[in-house]
Amino acid sequence: MTESLNLVKESILQMSPGVRLKDDETRQCKLLLMPESIVKLNHSASEVLELVDGNRSIEKIYAELAARYEDETLHKDLAEFLLDALTRGWIEIKCP
Repeated sequence: MTESLNLVKESILQMSPGVRLKDDETRQCKLLLMPESIVKLNHSASEVLELVDGNRSIEKIYAELAARYEDETLHKDLAEFLLDALTRGWIEIKCP
């Protein structure tokens, strides 16, 4: 939980250890694979998590999504999703 308190637009995000994305051709979706569990992602979640690569900051992730979509709630929705993903342990803030 303390990580979410340090979440700023310059924060670089990466997938947590043992967590990875996988294309599921049978279900035609992306899966988030973690030790002991699998999460079927919706399109929006998979698009965001594909940008979490350990190189992009939150600001860059937002900019890429904003270039693709005109959505007045994008900033708020992205912040909520990233905080939720951090809380669930899917992603983490990359240490310098």
